[in-house]
Amino acid sequence: MAERILTLHQLSLRDTDPVALVRAAAAAGFPFVTVFLHPPAPQLDIFPRLLPGAPTRAFVQAMRAEGVQVHNVEALPFSGRTDPADYLPVLDHAAEIGARRATVLVYDRDLPRASDRLSQTCDAAAARGIALSIEFMAFSSLRTVGEAADFVRQSGHAKLSLLVDPLHLARTGGSPAQLGALADTIGALQFCDAMLAPPEDAFREAVEDREIPGEGELPLQALLDATDPGLPLDVEVPMLRVENQWFEHFDHR
Repeated sequence: MAERILTLHQLSLRDTDPVALVRAAAAAGFPFVTVFLHPPAPQLDIFPRLLPGAPTRAFVQAMRAEGVQVHNVEALPFSGRTDPADYLPVLDHAAEIGARRATVLVYDRDLPRASDRLSQTCDAAAARGIALSIEFMAFSSLRTVGEAADFVRQSGHAKLSLLVDPLHLARTGGSPAQLGALADTIGALQFCDAMLAPPEDAFREAVEDREIPGEGELPLQALLDATDPGLPLDVEVPMLRVENQWFEHFDHR
């Protein structure tokens, strides 16, 4: 079986600026990174985003020097007030740094409206060589893998797919056994671990208290077996309780 490509998600080094993320990825052997260009929600503008202009030029220079590329960017949240035109500058920025994919979060409870607006953004992204993937989670309007897969299929857009995060899959009652039947909708994977027992604060777990793959209890091998081996694994392991020291001991090579 071919070895999967790994991507280092910025949330794994949550308080690290994008240039330092590139250098850390190169040092650990990650060929790709995922960076924040836009907050996942207005109240979540807490991550160091890659800003246009000089910061982006420094970021691109670091990527060239280290041999690292951008696989994915975050995030495009869709609420009831979202205007698809607002994301055109974000997509331009994503294209400028060579991103191949962008993550979408659907908060709008009016799903037909969200689908219509997202279709416009899919067209704009496709024109820039970027595909979009919806991440389902308990905190969004698409809470489960089934709901998200239905949304993707009903949209019918070739450049829209589903992003599966093993933590969100587990915390919304899903399992890898469901993924085989949904393979046609899955275009992106994140990778982390966690204990099976749900925590008291699920949001805190998601953004700052996950486990290193293999050190938790999630059925990660079953997830890998159920998904396309050609899909890169976006390693998203925020662990603020150890102040990111876990990364010093993680080298996938």
